[in-house]
Amino acid sequence: MEGVKQVREALAGGVPVERIVFSERYGGAPFAFPQERQTLVSEAVFSKLSEEAAPQGVLAVLPVPPCAPQPPRGNALLLDGVADPGNLGTIIRTANGAGYEDVYLKNCTDPFSPKCVRAAMSGVFFVRLHIGGEEELFRALAGVPLLCADMAGESMDAFSPPERFCIVIGSEANGVSDTVRARCSHTVSVPLRQTCESLNAAVAAGILMYRFLKK
Repeated sequence: MEGVKQVREALAGGVPVERIVFSERYGGAPFAFPQERQTLVSEAVFSKLSEEAAPQGVLAVLPVPPCAPQPPRGNALLLDGVADPGNLGTIIRTANGAGYEDVYLKNCTDPFSPKCVRAAMSGVFFVRLHIGGEEELFRALAGVPLLCADMAGESMDAFSPPERFCIVIGSEANGVSDTVRARCSHTVSVPLRQTCESLNAAVAAGILMYRFLKK
């Protein structure tokens, strides 16, 4: 995790940070973190560690949390083949903001890649990520109604979600796969003008998450 804001959020949220690394040019405020687990490196070394175009001179090393599929605590998301790390990170960030604590990942890009972690703005450590094969994920979601997001579905304005549910978002190129779609009990859509063919996966996910919370 890289950058002043994200590292401070991780520490404030109680995430188990293992080490903080500073470049020798870092001139910001100090961190409330054990000195023996802080490392100062040269600018040349930090540039090798950093994934940023304009690094802020601080990054944190954190353990990858356990991701074995477990039943959800509340309403959830199932992401089916989301391939873009920016989209995946944005969905995770929005899920954290909206209070969807469980995000299930089937054939998705790596949620712990630097680009995804940046887009998630530390949300990747405040929601529970469940990674597994199709059958493994569906066992964890047993008994939870699945709501497939698709442009051919019922308008979200007319749809009343069940008390407990899991929103299913498909890949950017192909949408929800046939095998996952077959397990969904409802299909819902975001109404669009005729001049707009579809929405970005992360945008559609965000709209549906907040819309169904209001209902």
